[in-house]
Amino acid sequence: MAQKIGAALLSYTETIWKTADTLRGAGIKEGDFPSYMMPFFALMLLESRLRRFKAEKISEFEQAMAVKFDPEKAEHREWLELSAKAMNKGYHPELLLLDKGLKETCAVPGGNFRNRLMAHLGQYDPETRRLLGLGYAEGTPKFLDIQGKASDLFSRPNSPLYAFAQKWAAIDLTRFSNSEVTTIEEHIKRRWGDISAETAGEQYTPMDVIELAADLIVELRREGKLSEGIADIYDMACGGGNFLFATEDALRSAFPSLSVRTRGQELNDALYALAAIEARFREDARIERENTLTNDLFLSDKFDVIVANPPYGLDWKDSRSAVEADASGRFEKTRMPPVSDGQLLFLQHAAFHLTETGVATIVHNGSTLFSGDAGSGESQTRIWLLQELDIVEAIVQLPRGEFFNTDISTYLWVLNKSKPKARKGRVILINAEACFTKLKRNLNKKNCEIDAANRKRVVAAFKAYQDGPIAKVVSVQDILYNKVELQVHRHDENGRAIAEEVSIEGERLLVTLDDETFEILGGRLDVEQFEGAAPKDTSAMFNEAVKCASRVAVGLEDGTEWSRVGDYGRVSLRKKGKERDLGLGRILPRAKVGKSKGGEFVHVNIVVAPLIEKDFEVVGYSKSARKNDELIALHLDKWVREPHEVVGSRVGCEINFNRIFPRAVRVDSATAVMAKLREVNVEIQKLESEFASSLAKAAAK
Repeated sequence: MAQKIGAALLSYTETIWKTADTLRGAGIKEGDFPSYMMPFFALMLLESRLRRFKAEKISEFEQAMAVKFDPEKAEHREWLELSAKAMNKGYHPELLLLDKGLKETCAVPGGNFRNRLMAHLGQYDPETRRLLGLGYAEGTPKFLDIQGKASDLFSRPNSPLYAFAQKWAAIDLTRFSNSEVTTIEEHIKRRWGDISAETAGEQYTPMDVIELAADLIVELRREGKLSEGIADIYDMACGGGNFLFATEDALRSAFPSLSVRTRGQELNDALYALAAIEARFREDARIERENTLTNDLFLSDKFDVIVANPPYGLDWKDSRSAVEADASGRFEKTRMPPVSDGQLLFLQHAAFHLTETGVATIVHNGSTLFSGDAGSGESQTRIWLLQELDIVEAIVQLPRGEFFNTDISTYLWVLNKSKPKARKGRVILINAEACFTKLKRNLNKKNCEIDAANRKRVVAAFKAYQDGPIAKVVSVQDILYNKVELQVHRHDENGRAIAEEVSIEGERLLVTLDDETFEILGGRLDVEQFEGAAPKDTSAMFNEAVKCASRVAVGLEDGTEWSRVGDYGRVSLRKKGKERDLGLGRILPRAKVGKSKGGEFVHVNIVVAPLIEKDFEVVGYSKSARKNDELIALHLDKWVREPHEVVGSRVGCEINFNRIFPRAVRVDSATAVMAKLREVNVEIQKLESEFASSLAKAAAK
């Protein structure tokens, strides 16, 4: 883990990074470095693990047989070969039996180095060749595509492939354990993230976030007395495997008696291959390649620990039909999020895969907390997780600037399928936004990290499970709400309003829309102003003019005039020289096409109508149906003064950290404000004086 990294690991990280000098000299853009470095990093990782495996098997042989392993003896070589093939960790005859790897391949002088390199790589077993990206057919995945990248380097001016391979051949990871290699890989990915926002977003969860998530997982398993037995870990969007394998290492370290198995699924070809290669050298680990949402290759499995940092703002439009047709029980039609962001699908997927004592830590952005109105798929998902399943034990707000490619707020969802009884119906919200130390140098957009002391602070707040400086325990029903839909009959401040609909009729009516007047004779619109437009078009233009008018007036032959100012303004009636304010309402002239023997015409109907508006009130929630109805009734009686009718209500859920953890805003005193205003006034007078002086000088010239 990052806090344990020593000088040797850091030194090796720098040595590995120096291989990029060759790429820079070859004119390759920095943002493309990862795609060239990744396959060679995987190759040297593979070589180192095979060398360690060979050493372990030889030691095992010598202890069991009480004789020294002799590579010259056919039976000894055969035993080693069979052992390697049986373990399925990768196989290369020359590397296994003759210690000939990339370094030895580079040492052979002369000839075509690309062909020599391909010949060396071609001796690996079929699965290794597939992952490295060798011999792929047209239209099939290239995975790490070492073949394509090597060919590209070989074809460039001065053929930098040999120089690049030589630098990688000097990298020997043999002496480092799996955990140490994961740490080295994490630091390399930090550098990749520094030069490529795309790479960072796809590949890397910062190690400090992983360590916080792992610490919370360890604490949950301690609380549940789950320190022995078997723990199956799963990452549904595992990328290159950092989150998954680092969590495995943390559990093994915390619980020596625990047997750990790891499973992951990833869609990106190169990242899948990187994770799959490392998985081959871990105890009981398996990585699959596919779209988790549409083709869950672990559908029948349940997991004790789930970790993930699924993509933010994932457009799942292309997967919509498959997701909506999914019959596994992972998703439900009422819980479908908008196709522009599928994060909540991953949360549903995680809940489905948890064992009865399973726990999870999943990183999301803020949209999972508050996007979507009451009744929406997002809101229904939160209700399902928080209230129906009651498996959300905590949500931690992480510091801004934690990730390489975004500075938006991010959150760690902590799920627990066997939530303690005392915590049922509650969730602890932890505001760790200020729990960080600043980095000496920004890594792309990452400018801070959650150091060990702050991790302990967050875990301590979780363990305490009570209100504190950075924590607030809230009842689930307090983050639910009723959204009540009303039909409100609007009245003015004096309580006046049009009470019921009234038709305005007359042989000749004049309709004034702002400054333009139209004549209505016997209910028909005089179409002369519309310059020969068809009745259908005339009707549409008239209705649009009504819609846009800020003032509508209707005059009758006897001098009576109805008028309304503003979209929802007051309606007045002037009759026999006297004007009477009738209160709020609407005057609605409506045109439509009519037919007669003479052809089509435009008929206009005019009504004065009550102003009935749809409105919504947000009301607190109670899980008791009777009390919930009382809350709604009391709220409406207190806050809605106008006549209204309840059309319906829906329960919603959102989690607003800003409301739960309000930020203190410093307000200057009146004296200080007045002093600033005086300073500004003096400055304005000075500028005016300078301007007047410059004008005078210009006039004098």
